[in-house]
Amino acid sequence: MNFEKGKRIHFHTFDSLRFLSFLLVFIQHAPVPEGSILRYFSRGEVGVSFFFVLSGFLITYILILEKLNNQTIPLKKFFKRRILRIWPLYYAMVIFAFCTPYIINFFHLPFSNKGYEPNWLLTITFLENYKMMSTGMLANVSPLPVIWSLCVEEHFYIIWGCIMYFISLKNIPKLIVVCIFISFVSRIIYHILGISSLDIFTNISYFAFGAIPAYLFVFKKHIIRKLSMIPSIYKYLYFFIVILAIALLPDIIFFKHIQIGIIIFGILFSVLILFTLGDRNVFKISDRSIFGRLGKYTYGLYLIHTICLVLFDRIGKRYDLSNYTVIISALLFTIFLAYLSYHLFEKQFLKLKKSV
Repeated sequence: MNFEKGKRIHFHTFDSLRFLSFLLVFIQHAPVPEGSILRYFSRGEVGVSFFFVLSGFLITYILILEKLNNQTIPLKKFFKRRILRIWPLYYAMVIFAFCTPYIINFFHLPFSNKGYEPNWLLTITFLENYKMMSTGMLANVSPLPVIWSLCVEEHFYIIWGCIMYFISLKNIPKLIVVCIFISFVSRIIYHILGISSLDIFTNISYFAFGAIPAYLFVFKKHIIRKLSMIPSIYKYLYFFIVILAIALLPDIIFFKHIQIGIIIFGILFSVLILFTLGDRNVFKISDRSIFGRLGKYTYGLYLIHTICLVLFDRIGKRYDLSNYTVIISALLFTIFLAYLSYHLFEKQFLKLKKSV
């Protein structure tokens, strides 16, 4: 198959979607009062799955362009750029988690020992998710309970990069179908065995669903043009439907017990991404909006938020603060720390990506 070379572009709306996905995770971990409308958006797993779909789109898009422009994928360059984005803050948070018990003991602060003692070798090698799966528990120190998704992301980068290196571009659709099938079957098996679906095999379908719009965007321009003919009002209406699905579907009985969520949300998120692509009539949230601006800090927000929630939860209990005060304070402090993290720490490593 002969395809034209392409120039990598920036995708609007993605930063906003990342932040909205983060909010689902944040609300899941926040002390939301019973009966609050926020309970309908306490969907951390859905938020993480959207992260995976977005990642599947972007990584597949990047790898396709690399192969188009260079006839091969420079894996060394690809992995270096991923390392510069993920590793610095990840290991900074791991060091913080390691030091936390000593800090708590030094200041004689109350500490909940609920959960398993971390195996630091597994943590530093991005295998924390398998520790969680084997114990059926979370680590007893933040932010380790949320880094399972980063482990899955790392495994995806390695597997997807190597597969894309060896297969031809025309076989990408076959790869997508195989990955969706593997994930669906794996989730059924894990459900029968009582194992949590926290590894790459059970989640690779989300990345595959993200790869669908990436493939269409590069190779099937006529489909993107047809989608651009749909009035934008219907695309915004679809976004509203996705929000309703997030709020309502996970509580439906059949949805809980049948491993169908990965298919439904995979399709919903994949189509939503398609509606953001093209030159006109697209679903768009401006990068200059508050969601777009905050979306730049999503990685830091995700890793830092559990620490802030624990901190303000203890402050709230000591000073008898309302749950909403705790939630808002924790969110604002998380944003503040993530902002500092990005500009003072992460950005220094991101600058190095230009020389890779």
